[in-house]
Amino acid sequence: MARSKGKAVRIVRYAWAAPTTLVGLAAGALTLATGGRGQARAGALEFYGGFASWFARVVGFGAMTLGHVILGRDAWCLDACREHEQAHVRQVERWGFAFIPAYFVASYLAWRRGGHYYHDNWFERDARMACGQVEGPGLDLPEAVEALIAPETTRPLPPRHDERHFTAGAFVRDVVIGMSDGLTVPFALAAGLTGTSIANGLIVTAGLAEVAAGSIAMGLGGFLAARSDAEHFANEKRREALEVVAVPDVEAREVAEIFEGYGLNAEQIKPILDAFRERPDAWVDFMMRFELGLEEPDPGRATTSAATIAGSYIVGGLIPLSPYMLFDSTGRALAVSIGVTLCALFVFGFVKGRFTGTRPFRSALQTTLIGGAAAGAAFSIARVFS
Repeated sequence: MARSKGKAVRIVRYAWAAPTTLVGLAAGALTLATGGRGQARAGALEFYGGFASWFARVVGFGAMTLGHVILGRDAWCLDACREHEQAHVRQVERWGFAFIPAYFVASYLAWRRGGHYYHDNWFERDARMACGQVEGPGLDLPEAVEALIAPETTRPLPPRHDERHFTAGAFVRDVVIGMSDGLTVPFALAAGLTGTSIANGLIVTAGLAEVAAGSIAMGLGGFLAARSDAEHFANEKRREALEVVAVPDVEAREVAEIFEGYGLNAEQIKPILDAFRERPDAWVDFMMRFELGLEEPDPGRATTSAATIAGSYIVGGLIPLSPYMLFDSTGRALAVSIGVTLCALFVFGFVKGRFTGTRPFRSALQTTLIGGAAAGAAFSIARVFS
């Protein structure tokens, strides 16, 4: 009897944390698809390598918990942080789908009180105490590792300057396109059908069909757009290569005009033109970038763009549909779906802000308001025609 009760409690905990776990499973799928690895430890799925390692480097963490999924920079980070992250897993089991927004609220409150948004976050302090660690601000994992391996010195080291420029604009653009549509369209469909005589099972079936069709259509659109960009670049490069040979004086005049815009005079420009005449390939590359403003696309950009948009659409679409899979009442499922969708928009905006270098909370609020308005408009239209 006690064993059956314990099993039932575990099922309830997994179900309560399911919305957050779905986000983690999507990240885990991307990790496996990009050459990463996965493993099961202490009732949670752990992923490292591939997407997880890239995500960890960009955001700056050793390990991150999303429901019953833990993402790690590498296997060593997972081993070092496992006890701490398991404490977060237990937190998610208590807070359910409210964990992510509550975590960000705790970060905001810590920051407003003059503390550190991470070290002084209540959830992080609770996790440290659950692991028996010393309470109070500490080093992030990368800083701790650096402190351990740093050589001893009696002289102060010169200030360190890290170049942290964001260079994944195309990837984030694809994620934004796929995720925003995925969060909005399936939500509008499911919400529009709520309140009719249609059962939850049919709503879920219709929603999943829409997610499948929408991801294929969006992915195909991204593929064709990337292929068009590559073809346009190739055509312009061939034209520029012919002009460098056929009308070199005209092209030299265009180069001079570009550098004159940067304040260089004719005497300073002349050796640059002489160097370009000896290296026509470099001349063509220069004209492509500075005259036409075109960068050579990644050869695998079309496939990557299609997979990113389609995958983001699927992840976004499953979030508003998940309550309909968990609840029998369509009214209750709609209420939870609204909350989960708004939370997902907030988290999505926060992460986007961290990637692009803008203020994370401002980006989160902006994405929530704009995405919520779009979802509300789509919901209203769907209800009118349902």
